[in-house]
Amino acid sequence: GGWRGSGTIFFSWCNLRCVFCLPPDTMIVTEKGVMPIQEIFDMGEDEVRYGEGQVRFLYGKLRVVTRRSQLAPVTKVFRHFFRGDLIRIQPHYCPTLLLTPNHEVFVAHPSDPSRVMKIRASELTPEHWLILPKRVGEDPCATPSVLEILLKERTFFRKSPPIRVPADQLSLLFAQPLTSQELSRKTGYHPAYVRKLRGQWYKGLLPMRPDDILEAENRLVQEDTVRFKTEKRPGIPAQVSLTRELAWILGIYCAEGHITAIKNHPHSYRVVLSFGLHEGKLARKVARLFGRAFGVRAQLRMRRTTITVEVGKTSLALLFKHLCGWDAQTKRVPDMIFTSPREILQAFLSGLLRGDGHETPSHWILTTTSRDLAFGVFELGLRLGVVPSIYTWHPDSIRAIEGRSVRQPPLFLVKLPKARPRRVRWKDMGTFYLIPIRKIERQPYEGWVYNLEVNDPDHSYVASFVAVSNCQNFEISQRGEGEELTPKELARLMIRLQEMGCHNINFVTPEHVVPQIVEALPYAIEMGLRIPIVYNTSAYDSLESLRIMEGLVDIYMPDFKLWTPERSRKYLLASNYPEVARQAIAEMHRQVGELKVDEEGLAVRGVLVRHLVMPGLLDETREIMRWLAGLSKDTYVNIMDQYYPAWKAKTDPRYAEINRRVFGREMEEAYRMAREAGLWRFDVRWRVVIPGIEWLMIE
Repeated sequence: GGWRGSGTIFFSWCNLRCVFCLPPDTMIVTEKGVMPIQEIFDMGEDEVRYGEGQVRFLYGKLRVVTRRSQLAPVTKVFRHFFRGDLIRIQPHYCPTLLLTPNHEVFVAHPSDPSRVMKIRASELTPEHWLILPKRVGEDPCATPSVLEILLKERTFFRKSPPIRVPADQLSLLFAQPLTSQELSRKTGYHPAYVRKLRGQWYKGLLPMRPDDILEAENRLVQEDTVRFKTEKRPGIPAQVSLTRELAWILGIYCAEGHITAIKNHPHSYRVVLSFGLHEGKLARKVARLFGRAFGVRAQLRMRRTTITVEVGKTSLALLFKHLCGWDAQTKRVPDMIFTSPREILQAFLSGLLRGDGHETPSHWILTTTSRDLAFGVFELGLRLGVVPSIYTWHPDSIRAIEGRSVRQPPLFLVKLPKARPRRVRWKDMGTFYLIPIRKIERQPYEGWVYNLEVNDPDHSYVASFVAVSNCQNFEISQRGEGEELTPKELARLMIRLQEMGCHNINFVTPEHVVPQIVEALPYAIEMGLRIPIVYNTSAYDSLESLRIMEGLVDIYMPDFKLWTPERSRKYLLASNYPEVARQAIAEMHRQVGELKVDEEGLAVRGVLVRHLVMPGLLDETREIMRWLAGLSKDTYVNIMDQYYPAWKAKTDPRYAEINRRVFGREMEEAYRMAREAGLWRFDVRWRVVIPGIEWLMIE
């Protein structure tokens, strides 16, 4: 089918292009705590490539905190290469946030602090307040079993060293009446090893190839407890409850612990916690608690400058590595702590601050070299109902300690107020805090940037603890209907429309399937396609897609909806729409020029721009007409009056000004503005409803 002889094919689903992005180490608040956006991308599956970018799908694996403090699933994660300036926002209390200039942030203004709005990062000023959502209504998380955690850890042990003498030669030697010493001299092996190999030969177990004897997986053995195959009995409990005592142990480990191991010795993993020589009482307490919680015997060792608590149990060491990290810079708050009851959060922080914290009359202060741990503690503070603050200190890169030169990483300080301070810069708005901005600047950047698509009507998630806008594709990507077609099937559909008498192939919203169209067109041409190709679009297209279509599209039919970023933000949820549309329409005009028609008045090549007149927004129309005339006074323009209020425009008081049809006098004024700008080619055909239209839609 089609409309007035135009073979119309609608394309649904997302265009997989996201230009509102964050650098890879931006921390996102999730149901599992705080994690870098790059790590969320790495969780994705079924990667789709598009130009220099990729998109991956999460299929409900992870939920993130939204502006309204609710949890919403991530549907897609986007990545593309970016070269240019990032906007660097330094708020009070919260960590620095870097984002691309067109990424939108939720803010309020002191003139009306209760009104939350979205603005592009490039339009932020120090007068704006950022939105810091409170933490309410989160789902509880069950404590994972020790067995489930250790099943994710793969350790290996060496069965024997590689054979230097081939097995068939060894067999001939072992068949002779030679002593171990004599065999040692002939093979170069130690006599004890010769005896081991000869014993294997007697039993028929001598490995025939070096590959057979290198490594084997150290599998879990589960009885009443859990241990690895090479570990001595007993194991550790297969299930432990997250009590306040265990939470305190996890906290003190995050402060003072690390894991050691000897290469190629999987049973050599040890949990080690180090304390000052004056902290003997604390060390003994930690040793007792490890024994009570896991049934292990912890050793106290006196060293020259420290007292250490050590547990030589591989399964326990790998459990702590998975939950809390390996060493000082990989430490993190265990996932299950975030959704635990208040008393568990407090017990964890008590252990952590007992090791790496200090106290002032008004605050508890944590000092750590782990960025993940610092951000996690900030999040715990929010879940306890206080507004923390976080700072980064860069000490001298090299420092002499005990006669050795030691490289010093950045230090993170997190301040947790004991009670609400008398003087604060933030403002409590009930369900969120307003956070003032200390500084805004630009920072050159070249590298990957990322964004999320979140299944949330508010289109938001929380980055560096403040609310930002998610990818805006969700509204058009989750309502796909129609039929999936291969490129060859799409080609046959074009031929079918041509055979029905259609005078063009009209692709509607095709940007996200440009590669498939490019693949389908050669098949269609081979099958006899000869009618023009129409690219029907909102003009919110990338230049990359349009340049791919150069030489393939005969007629571009873009909308030009609005002129100002403010109204585009309000009505289209995309403040950069005018800028993108101008670039897109200019590129279309460069490719095909002004609209040309044949002797029957049918378009054969060129650009036809549509503009929908909106009630009360004639100033938008005036500027659009002036710009189109500047592009070419011969531009063909369809000035449309079909607007009617629907959905939120009809029910939401925020859009009351457009809750009506366009008046006749407004249409007359729109045409007058176009003629005044110098335009003269208008589509003035009468529009009638044609019954029996068949609309073809594909994914």
